[in-house]
Parts: sequence; structure tokens; C-alpha cells
Amino acid sequence: MITTTKIQAAARKALITAAPEYFAWSAQQQEQFRATMSEAAQNKVDAVLLNEVLGIQCTAENAGEIWRDLPLSKLNNLNWAKILTTGIGEDYIFLNESMAEGESLLDFKTLYEYDFVDHLFQEQANKEELKNGEERDYYALRFSRWARLIIDDQFYYATLYSLASYLIETIEDKGDDIIQALIPHDYVYGKDHGKQETGGVLWDMQVDAAGKERQLAELKGCWYSHLQQRWLELSRQFSQYPPAAYMEDKSEQNELHRNFIFNNEGALRNIRWRHFLQDCQAIKTDYADVAEMEQQELDKAENWLKATHQDIINNFDPDVIEFKKKRKIIIAPGAFDGMMGEDGDE
Repeated sequence: MITTTKIQAAARKALITAAPEYFAWSAQQQEQFRATMSEAAQNKVDAVLLNEVLGIQCTAENAGEIWRDLPLSKLNNLNWAKILTTGIGEDYIFLNESMAEGESLLDFKTLYEYDFVDHLFQEQANKEELKNGEERDYYALRFSRWARLIIDDQFYYATLYSLASYLIETIEDKGDDIIQALIPHDYVYGKDHGKQETGGVLWDMQVDAAGKERQLAELKGCWYSHLQQRWLELSRQFSQYPPAAYMEDKSEQNELHRNFIFNNEGALRNIRWRHFLQDCQAIKTDYADVAEMEQQELDKAENWLKATHQDIINNFDPDVIEFKKKRKIIIAPGAFDGMMGEDGDE
């Protein structure tokens, strides 16, 4: 089993290989290099880490390809070493999200600054796609974020949520189970599945709900709209609360994982990227509060789904057919190769 000392040594060697003068720089220069490393420097780092951590001999030219082809079980120690070469601040935090060209995490002092800029980007994209799309008010972390960082000298994966988004994700998962119980259904291959098309093969999966496909579609459509509305209601409610951060460990399969849940914009404004854990601790609140709210939302969701399902069944009119534009999905050859398990299972 590889040790923390060996991982740290591998990261040091990788940084020296990419920038021989690295350890002669100031701490600020080192951090700037880690956050804005060029692709050529990243390839050099990756080649060293593959050799030092896994004993895989490669060059900077093929390191990226080798890294991408590794099974998930091989990535944990590599990712640990990697954030020591890319992370910023006291916790070597690395945000595993896309950014605009030329931007890095150092361009955003706080979590709020990053999230608000992303909100503006999403609103602009929404406006261009829908043309007359309604502008939405800003609330904290509409979308969860993936990050990596060092906690107590250990490598952690992390997910950053708003409290509203965390609760909605929880009831959405539970809702799928409830819908399945109310209208049992499965997905089966359609008659055109696998048919050769220009550029690939046709993806044709159909819902089989024993004759209740339209009722199922109606229930799912209502459920989706309800989730959007409930997220907005919760976000508005939590925006009135004092800033709070909740932390929950969700480690499994030899991977350390922690959820960071922030209740509102005020909480995000308190979280500086370069002092992430320190600032989270400053507004930390008992996670039991989240567990209590989670159960309340689950109970409400179950009652809502059962009532809506009954209303649909009672008022279903088989003569009313809603028009929906038919979509054709074509899958390029090899598109799902990266989603296969290590043993070849889907």
C-alpha cells in the first residue's frame, strides 16, 4: 500500500520536472503555477505521477492517454498526488468543474463569486437557447459542484451543495422509487434499437408500463415541475436564515468523501477558496438539522406524489393525446466504452 510520504514525494518530483525552479519561488508564485499550469507542464506532471505512484513508464506525450484509460480503482492515489500539484490554498482544494478559458480558481476569492459568475453564464445560455426564457433570480448553488481537497493530511473527494439542492436531490431519488411503486414500469428495446444510421447506431429505448405509459409520463412531468418549484420555495426560505455550513462524511469503497452543504448566499460569501475548511468550520452547524429537514421533505414528497397519482388516474382521458416532438438519438461508435465497468459489465 502506498504511503502518504511516497505520494507527497511523487508530487514534489513531478513539480520539479515540470518547473525545475519551482521550489525557489515564493508560495504565491508556486500557487499561481499550480492553478494555471500549461497543458505541456500538466503532461510532464502526469508522466512522473504515473511512474512514481503506479510504476507505469510513459512519456509526457502519451501520459494523458494512459491516465484516461486507467480503471477507477487505480485513480484514488493518483488523484491524491495530482491535487498536490494543482490545488490551491491551505487545503490544496481543486474544483473539478469547467471554467472559461484563461480563468482559474484564483480568479474567485469566494465560493459566492464563482457561483454567481456561473449563474450569469447559465442565464445567458438559457436566454440564447430559449430566446424568450424568463430570467431567474440568483440563489446559492443551483447545481452541485465536485471538488477535491486535503483534510487532516488525507485526500478527500467532496460535493458542494446548497441546502435546497441537497434536499431536492434527496427527494428526487426517493421519488423515483415511489413512482415505480405507484406505476410499475421498465425500459425495453424499441423496434429500431441498434439500427445503423449515418454516424452511428440508433438508440431506441421505450417505456413499458403495462398500458399506463401516458399516465406515467404525466406523473413524471408533474413531478419534475414540482421539484423545480419546491427548489425555488426552499431557496427563498433559506435565504432568510443566518449563514450556515453542514458537513457529512459519505466515504465508501476505500474512498474518503465529504458533502459540504451551504444554506444560502450569505454562507457562500463567507467561504474563501484559499481558506476553505477554516471558513466552513467558522459557520459549521449540526448536521442533525439537515437530517430532520430531509425527513420532512421526504414525507411531503411521498404525500404529494400519491395525491397527484390518484388525481391523474381519476381524471385520465384516453381521447386526449398531448403532442410531443419525436426525437431521434444516434450514438457514435464507442461512445459508451468509457462507461463500462472494469469487468466489462454495463
